[in-house]
Amino acid sequence: MAGLMAGFGHYTHAVVRGVPASLAKEALRSSQAEVDLAGARSEHEAYVQVLGTRLGLEVVELPADELLPDCVFVEDAAVVCGDTALITRPGAESRRREVGN
Repeated sequence: MAGLMAGFGHYTHAVVRGVPASLAKEALRSSQAEVDLAGARSEHEAYVQVLGTRLGLEVVELPADELLPDCVFVEDAAVVCGDTALITRPGAESRRREVGN
């Protein structure tokens, strides 16, 4: 496991958020194609498994929020290093509620 995390510091936790059904039609994206919701949920489940099982992180899972279609992308809203958290101000108006405006 150490080889996978080399160069990234020492991490103990990962924060993830569930995939809301609203992601399929309401999330921001570069094309008009609808998101494959079942595929996205399957990929998310695999991602969470890698974080917890393969990387040995304690995974903190927040529930999906149907009112925030892009909420699954928690790494866009906050960056945490050590005991410091940087809360971003998303450029898209629709994402600002993710960080409390």
